[in-house]
Formats: sequence, C-alpha cells, structure tokens
Amino acid sequence: MKYITELQEGTKIKLVILLIVLSISSYYFFKNYKTTDLQLKILSFIGIVGSVWLMYNAIYKNNNVQLLKRNFELTTGKIEKYIVPNIKGAIPSLGKGADHNYIKYSYEVNNNHETNSYDENYFIDLPDIKPNLDMSYLVIYEKSNPANSFILVNYPINDSADLDRYRKIFSQGIPDDTFKQE
Repeated sequence: MKYITELQEGTKIKLVILLIVLSISSYYFFKNYKTTDLQLKILSFIGIVGSVWLMYNAIYKNNNVQLLKRNFELTTGKIEKYIVPNIKGAIPSLGKGADHNYIKYSYEVNNNHETNSYDENYFIDLPDIKPNLDMSYLVIYEKSNPANSFILVNYPINDSADLDRYRKIFSQGIPDDTFKQE
C-alpha cells in the first residue's frame, strides 16, 4: 500500500484508466472467445498487452523520478533542441491538441558526455516560450544513474557562482518549483 501512495497523482490516474481498459479487454476476450471473430480477438489482445505495457512504463517513469529525488546531484547542461508545437485551432479536449513540448539536452558527469531528452509530462513543466539555447541551465541527475536526469530551464547558469548558489539551495532539499506538485 505504501508503494501506491508514493506514486504521483498523474501516474495513479493513468494506472486507474489502464486497469479499466485491461479489465474490459480481458473480460471481453475471455468471455466471448469462441464467438468473436478474429479481428476483435486481435484488438482485445492488443488492448490487454498495450495496457500492461503502458502501466509498466508509467510506473517505471515514476520510479525514476522518485530515485532521482532521493539521490541527486547537480551539473550544468546545454539545450540542443527545444520544440514548442504551435498548431492553430488545437483543442486538446477534442483530441486535436498539439504534442507536448520537447527538449533535448547534453551535460557532463565525471568526464562522460550524457545526452537526454523528454516530453513535457506530469513531473516537470516545459515553458511554452522557447528558452535561450545559447545559455547553460541546471541539470539534476541521479548520482547512481546519470542518464536519469532533467534539465531545469527555470534555473539558468550565467557563471560558476550561479551553480554554487543553486547547489546551496538544493542542499536544503529540492525546491518546490523544480517538479510539479501533486
């Protein structure tokens, strides 16, 4: 039960929806197996496998963020690519929404060059206004797994004093404006 309470709200909602899809697909698949035509069997099977895979993926992402929050280190990174979709007439509630903002960045950890990317999600916000790509920004990463990281565009690095100042702030705990609050 403790494990479930540690999940982010977005992950919990996604898991509930996927469990409903999994339950309905499984019920339909097994209840009507002999009378259902092949196409519906395949669709039900895809629904079952897809739901299990998406649940695993949601839990995996949530665990990575939790591990990062418990054991983190800071460094600087540069944004390589930042995409803000701009689709006119996008209505997310009708399924006509644009994709989420996307960021790709690189950083150095122990003389190793790391590159990471992610879409905006329910763990971290990416602003709709494109940040300055010539600047460096703070990167938070998991000490034991440097590939598990996020670049924090709300923490620009202008000089080495900024990094030292951010390290002092983060030594007291991760600030509330770093990750989305539940």
